[in-house]
Amino acid sequence: MPLHGGITTANWLVFNPANYYTEGNQLEGLPMINWYADLPPIKPKYRAITQLIKRLIEDDKLLPGQRLPAERELAQLLKVDRSTVTRAFLELTANGLLIKKTGSGTYVSTLPQIASQADKVNWNFFLENTESRGDQAYQQRLLQARALDHGALIDGAANELPMGLIPELGALQLDWHGFLLAQKQEQDAGYQPLIHTIGQIHTNKKQFHLANQTLIIAGGAQQSLLLVLRSLLQVGDAVAFARPSYFNSSAIFQATGIHTYPVPLTSDGLDLAALEEAILKHRIKLLIMNPTFQNPTGSILTLEQRQRILKLCQSYQIPIVEDDVFGWLVAKQDEVPTFKSLAPENVIYLSSLSKLLGSSTRIGWIVAPQAIGQRLLQVQKKLDIVPSMLAQVMANLALNNASFEPEISKLTAQLSHRRDQVTAIFRECRPDWRFTTPKGGFYLWVTQDDPDIFNQLLAQKILVKPGPIYGTDKRSFRFNFAGIDAKKQQQLRERLKN
Repeated sequence: MPLHGGITTANWLVFNPANYYTEGNQLEGLPMINWYADLPPIKPKYRAITQLIKRLIEDDKLLPGQRLPAERELAQLLKVDRSTVTRAFLELTANGLLIKKTGSGTYVSTLPQIASQADKVNWNFFLENTESRGDQAYQQRLLQARALDHGALIDGAANELPMGLIPELGALQLDWHGFLLAQKQEQDAGYQPLIHTIGQIHTNKKQFHLANQTLIIAGGAQQSLLLVLRSLLQVGDAVAFARPSYFNSSAIFQATGIHTYPVPLTSDGLDLAALEEAILKHRIKLLIMNPTFQNPTGSILTLEQRQRILKLCQSYQIPIVEDDVFGWLVAKQDEVPTFKSLAPENVIYLSSLSKLLGSSTRIGWIVAPQAIGQRLLQVQKKLDIVPSMLAQVMANLALNNASFEPEISKLTAQLSHRRDQVTAIFRECRPDWRFTTPKGGFYLWVTQDDPDIFNQLLAQKILVKPGPIYGTDKRSFRFNFAGIDAKKQQQLRERLKN
């Protein structure tokens, strides 16, 4: 393959003092290097490359200050992936044997100390390897904006309820003796009274029945999803979810080695043609859905849309994981049957209290067919990720509190009022912004035409969650209206008018 002015790749290369390398042009006093033939026969390959370069430096075949081939070209010579060369260079750089010069290349250190090098771990590789997510820069900007805030920020990028809207349940009575007695009611699936309470809630709401199902208490919806992935899938398996979706920025898939394939969410629901293509092309093992007050769009899939998705998944034997953390906030007239009620044997249902009682509550649950439930229990016990007994007892007290249902009704009304106020401000001040008013939940999903909208709003002390975090482009953003009280509504109007 031709390189730079007709030079071709080959195994035999030497270095030129002018910081370039040529083919078959041996320098006086320096032997030529046969990169591929001289590579030690050890694994992993990056370790073989580091040993080769160390030996070449020791034997004066690579001299201080000399430039090495570019990573891509050296990968061709060594017949390895470029990432393998990158890792070797990172380790050698961390050990002081190589120096990277931005825009120039990689060089042998002017004073490489081979003999004094300890065989130490290159932590830089792990740090660089964990910063690969495309949304990382936005996440850092959000953290920085909050850290520097002195009360002027309108935070529409929050994920949860503000403290002022969390239901007020008064004093939850629990003495030490009662707590000790409660521990005797703990089973493998969790605190039995809490399991009974949650089961009764789902039955009373006519969401689904627990016949032939297992209900398992877990540490929130995210931990529930982690448990499902670890129990049912293997590294390299594939799942699908909607785009845009908060699943796009979840670290769970990377941590479990699961490949993800987003499927567009349209005005008619999930793009079924794209879903079928993903199933056939990528051998999708699970479809993960957040069908009620979807995060970030706030949409609710209709019954017809849910039935079409189920029919397609059943035809390919694809189970559905239903994330229903916002199901608490649906008004009676807007309720749609859950996927779980429509196909109980084909769906794993997840929910939690974090969207109601604060993100630190960390109490969630899984409802799965019995055989799958037993598998989940085995893995949960093996991984020791059972939520604390104290948290389970407190959650049960909260759910059985006489104020719980009235407080949820009050919360739903407050959210509806704030949604109406914020949408009116958006229409008044930014008529070019496009959005569909959700029937509930916390979020507005806005699209407009300016790709720099995140920075423009940030300059006005308005924080939003930009589209790339959810797998879309910079022209979209999510706005959490739950925390925008009357005072902030006035500030929002004034800033958007400027």
